[in-house]
Amino acid sequence: MQKEKLQQHQVPIIEKEIAVFEHNHGHINNIIFKDGSGYPISAIYAPGPFEQHCKIPEALGCELTEEGYIKIDGFQETTVKGVFAVGDNAAKMRTVANAVAMGTSAGIAISKRMILEGF
Repeated sequence: MQKEKLQQHQVPIIEKEIAVFEHNHGHINNIIFKDGSGYPISAIYAPGPFEQHCKIPEALGCELTEEGYIKIDGFQETTVKGVFAVGDNAAKMRTVANAVAMGTSAGIAISKRMILEGF
Protein backbone atom coordinates (compact mmCIF):
# COMPACT_ATOMS: atom_id res chain seq x y z
CA MET A 1 0.00 0.00 0.00
CA GLN A 2 2.80 2.46 0.85
CA LYS A 3 4.59 1.67 -2.39
CA GLU A 4 1.47 2.42 -4.43
CA LYS A 5 0.88 5.67 -2.57
CA LEU A 6 4.44 6.81 -3.27
CA GLN A 7 4.06 5.93 -6.93
CA GLN A 8 0.76 7.87 -7.10
CA HIS A 9 2.71 10.95 -6.00
CA GLN A 10 5.50 10.36 -8.54
CA VAL A 11 8.01 9.40 -5.84
CA PRO A 12 10.45 7.04 -7.54
CA ILE A 13 11.30 3.77 -5.84
CA ILE A 14 14.71 2.43 -6.79
CA GLU A 15 15.50 -0.94 -5.30
CA LYS A 16 19.24 -1.13 -5.96
CA GLU A 17 22.18 -1.40 -3.64
CA ILE A 18 23.95 1.92 -3.10
CA ALA A 19 27.69 2.08 -3.76
CA VAL A 20 28.37 5.71 -2.90
CA PHE A 21 26.82 9.14 -2.47
CA GLU A 22 28.43 11.84 -4.58
CA HIS A 23 28.66 15.33 -3.14
CA ASN A 24 30.30 18.66 -3.72
CA HIS A 25 31.80 19.96 -0.46
CA GLY A 26 29.16 18.11 1.57
CA HIS A 27 26.20 19.04 -0.65
CA ILE A 28 24.70 15.76 -1.89
CA ASN A 29 24.06 15.62 -5.63
CA ASN A 30 24.02 12.01 -6.83
CA ILE A 31 23.58 8.40 -5.74
CA ILE A 32 25.77 5.87 -7.52
CA PHE A 33 24.47 2.30 -7.37
CA LYS A 34 26.59 -0.85 -7.37
CA ASP A 35 25.46 -1.60 -10.94
CA GLY A 36 27.12 1.69 -12.04
CA SER A 37 23.91 3.62 -12.64
CA GLY A 38 23.22 6.90 -10.88
CA TYR A 39 20.33 9.03 -9.69
CA PRO A 40 20.48 12.79 -9.03
CA ILE A 41 19.31 13.97 -5.60
CA SER A 42 19.53 17.11 -3.49
CA ALA A 43 18.60 15.80 -0.04
CA ILE A 44 18.58 12.61 2.03
CA TYR A 45 16.22 11.88 4.91
CA ALA A 46 17.16 8.93 7.07
CA PRO A 47 16.80 8.19 10.77
CA GLY A 48 20.04 7.77 12.61
CA PRO A 49 20.42 5.27 15.41
CA PHE A 50 19.64 6.60 18.89
CA GLU A 51 22.26 6.28 21.61
CA GLN A 52 22.07 7.25 25.27
CA HIS A 53 25.00 9.58 25.92
CA CYS A 54 24.56 9.51 29.68
CA LYS A 55 25.16 6.16 31.37
CA ILE A 56 23.65 7.17 34.75
CA PRO A 57 20.18 5.65 34.07
CA GLU A 58 21.75 2.27 33.19
CA ALA A 59 24.02 2.50 36.24
CA LEU A 60 20.89 3.00 38.37
CA GLY A 61 19.37 -0.11 36.80
CA CYS A 62 16.85 1.55 34.47
CA GLU A 63 15.79 -0.68 31.59
CA LEU A 64 16.06 0.57 28.04
CA THR A 65 13.65 -0.07 25.16
CA GLU A 66 14.75 -1.96 22.05
CA GLU A 67 15.46 1.42 20.41
CA GLY A 68 17.69 2.50 23.32
CA TYR A 69 15.35 4.93 25.07
CA ILE A 70 14.77 4.75 28.83
CA LYS A 71 11.71 2.59 29.46
CA ILE A 72 9.01 4.60 31.25
CA ASP A 73 5.39 4.19 32.26
CA GLY A 74 2.55 6.65 31.62
CA PHE A 75 3.78 8.92 34.42
CA GLN A 76 7.43 8.95 33.27
CA GLU A 77 8.61 6.56 35.99
CA THR A 78 11.37 4.22 34.90
CA THR A 79 11.64 0.56 35.81
CA VAL A 80 13.42 1.71 38.97
CA LYS A 81 10.87 2.92 41.54
CA GLY A 82 11.31 6.62 42.26
CA VAL A 83 13.45 7.33 39.19
CA PHE A 84 11.75 9.35 36.46
CA ALA A 85 12.90 10.22 32.95
CA VAL A 86 11.66 12.85 30.51
CA GLY A 87 12.69 14.38 27.22
CA ASP A 88 15.10 13.11 24.60
CA ASN A 89 16.36 10.16 26.61
CA ALA A 90 12.88 8.68 27.01
CA ALA A 91 10.95 9.63 23.85
CA LYS A 92 11.29 9.57 20.09
CA MET A 93 9.53 12.93 19.81
CA ARG A 94 12.51 15.18 20.38
CA THR A 95 10.97 18.60 20.94
CA VAL A 96 11.10 21.11 23.77
CA ALA A 97 7.31 21.10 23.97
CA ASN A 98 7.25 17.33 24.46
CA ALA A 99 9.98 17.48 27.10
CA VAL A 100 8.03 20.16 28.99
CA ALA A 101 4.84 18.09 28.82
CA MET A 102 6.67 14.98 30.01
CA GLY A 103 8.28 16.97 32.82
CA THR A 104 4.88 18.30 33.88
CA SER A 105 3.46 14.78 33.95
CA ALA A 106 6.42 13.53 35.99
CA GLY A 107 6.13 16.46 38.39
CA ILE A 108 2.45 15.74 39.00
CA ALA A 109 3.15 12.05 39.60
CA ILE A 110 6.01 12.81 41.99
CA SER A 111 3.97 15.42 43.88
CA LYS A 112 1.03 13.04 44.24
CA ARG A 113 3.28 10.26 45.49
CA MET A 114 4.94 12.54 48.05
CA ILE A 115 1.56 13.77 49.30
CA LEU A 116 0.17 10.25 49.61
CA GLU A 117 3.30 8.99 51.36
CA GLY A 118 2.97 11.86 53.86
CA PHE A 119 -0.48 10.71 54.94
